[in-house]
Amino acid sequence: MRIVFFGTSDFAVPGLVKLNKCHRIAAVVTKPDKPKGRHLLLRPSLIKLKAQELNIPLFFIEQDSHKHAIDELKRYDADLFVVIAYGGILPSDILSIPKFYSMGVHASLLPKYRGAAPINWAILNGNKTTGVTVFKLSEKMDTGDIILQRRVEILDSDDAGTLSLKLSEEGANLLLEAMELIEGRKEQFIKQREEDATYAPRLRKEDGAIDWTKDATYIHNQVRAMYMWPGASSNLSGRAIKIWRAFVAQPQVKGVYRPGEIIKAEQNGILVACGKGVLSVKVVQLAGGKQMSVSDFLQGHKISAGDFFL
Repeated sequence: MRIVFFGTSDFAVPGLVKLNKCHRIAAVVTKPDKPKGRHLLLRPSLIKLKAQELNIPLFFIEQDSHKHAIDELKRYDADLFVVIAYGGILPSDILSIPKFYSMGVHASLLPKYRGAAPINWAILNGNKTTGVTVFKLSEKMDTGDIILQRRVEILDSDDAGTLSLKLSEEGANLLLEAMELIEGRKEQFIKQREEDATYAPRLRKEDGAIDWTKDATYIHNQVRAMYMWPGASSNLSGRAIKIWRAFVAQPQVKGVYRPGEIIKAEQNGILVACGKGVLSVKVVQLAGGKQMSVSDFLQGHKISAGDFFL
């Protein structure tokens, strides 16, 4: 089948690679390069780099040039538009261009976690399973009819990065299964139940701020959920600090400690009292510094029992 592929984030790369092996990708539509890093240098997305590696033509839709984009997209004479982590809502006059329809891959079991950050919110909420959905796109975000779904387990060791990798691979595999159904015109559409819908809004920097009055399990999930961005953050000895790895050391606090109080600082972890339970902090990063293990951190910073994360 002849496809125009829309994608920007790393999550879309496996889908592009696997589709390209079995179908004709007429073009890849992605977002323009964005400034990244401390020096705000323009850097291309992995999708753009992968498309160039595969010799697939690239196309960018400027915000003020939808009419030009529609005319250009029609020239590709596509059977399907496939959209994975593109980073924007496409209007109906674009979604209706292909001969069949436009379809997407979403990193949740729709209608659960519609929105920009389904992986993060599934972890933050302590879910044990999530999944991927292949669905027909409509102009309203993540509301179209479902074609296929697959459930994926969330391990306690998973963070937003590892779970994203698993879901992107499963999503790419499920997409190929859906393509076989579509080629044989055997796909079936299941309407989403609006009463079951939940939402996963884009993360804000403040979502990473740790409230130590929460229980240790919640903070552990927060560290995992915020792993890629913005990071779970606190304050220690007057300095901003991010916590990148932690686990629940005790379900209950043994002794009288206030939330955020350091119970013990050892090479294998900093034990911190929470509203309920104890968190063992394993990997940290001071503002402007690099991620480091607690053992390395303690070699250069004096932390004692009775100090506080604020």
